[in-house]
Amino acid sequence: MTGANPQHDEPNVHHAAASPATGAAAATATVMATVMPPHRPRPGRPGLMIDQDRPSTSRVYDYFLGGQHNYPVDRALAEQLCLTLPDIGAIMRENRAFLRRVIRFLLAAGVRQFLDLGSGIPNQGNVHDLVGCARGRVVYVDIDPTAVETSLEVLADEANATIIQADLRDPASVLDHPQARRLLDLSEPVAVLLLGVLHDIPDRDDPWEIVRQYGDRMAPGSFLALSQGVAGTRPDSGGCATHAYNRGYADGAPRLSLRTREDTLAFFDGFELVAPGLVFIEDWRPKLAEDLAPLSAPKLPAHVPAPVPAPGHRAALGGVGLR
Repeated sequence: MTGANPQHDEPNVHHAAASPATGAAAATATVMATVMPPHRPRPGRPGLMIDQDRPSTSRVYDYFLGGQHNYPVDRALAEQLCLTLPDIGAIMRENRAFLRRVIRFLLAAGVRQFLDLGSGIPNQGNVHDLVGCARGRVVYVDIDPTAVETSLEVLADEANATIIQADLRDPASVLDHPQARRLLDLSEPVAVLLLGVLHDIPDRDDPWEIVRQYGDRMAPGSFLALSQGVAGTRPDSGGCATHAYNRGYADGAPRLSLRTREDTLAFFDGFELVAPGLVFIEDWRPKLAEDLAPLSAPKLPAHVPAPVPAPGHRAALGGVGLR
């Protein structure tokens, strides 16, 4: 899920770099391509510049949700991440299940406008599927060309849902975009969703100020829903998994931003948290069987360890706040 680009020099390209595909990395890519038949998304529309040689967070996320819009380089990185964090795929599917519960709550609260920041590649159970275009309006925002291209195809016949290619770190460019202005009436309550994306925005970009700017444009009765990878709750927090993430996406430069509970709570300044507050995403409100049913785990090579069953992953915090 990629609504922000940590680098500023090429705004239309998602900056994610893989380790050179030599030696073990090349073997990994070969194994992954064998495990999952290569699906080649269509060439991008002019100006989208889809990069098939470097992994993309939205395509890796799509792979872990059982999607088909990913390349061998994405599947190779997915395997590397699984070697250091065996339940990473389950965590991503748990985040999607959290989204489903959040949308159910928001619909029950009467919300009919949704702004999904860092929306990623459309997969089963996306916001517009859950909302139903007859019941609400949805604006997706992502900077990843594959996410934008695929979303344009999926949403071609949807009058009340669209996607904007933009950097979510620039709230004005998102909220004042013609498509956002067409579908969203900011004088009425709107739900802003930041699920599984804040960990890709480093502290130097001041994500709290970014969220505050969105909040300043939201009418009373609006909601903010977010999830954030949390530090210090798992043995691997800030260790090998973080290094693998940074190595895979950013050539070893800092990229994964895990945060404390206190820092995550600060995103809700100006909002009143609804029950049960800020909790691990797997603990946010009761689950239904359908929350995970549409999602399928990809088949990984035999040498990749299977996740150890546990009552909860304790990897990400989530909550919903009322403006």
